[in-house]
Amino acid sequence: MPVLLDEFEFRLDDEFARRFGASVLTLIALGQPDIKQYMTFTEAPIDRPSEE
Repeated sequence: MPVLLDEFEFRLDDEFARRFGASVLTLIALGQPDIKQYMTFTEAPIDRPSEE
């Protein structure tokens, strides 16, 4: 599974860690479907506040 750092502006920040962790847990759930019922995180990106 490729991790495209340019999608994160080459920043390994909280949002990157959250999405990476969500992806890892989703992959684990593919092999262990019983744990899916315990997963309550948002898999989609969360909008970042503007940095103005």
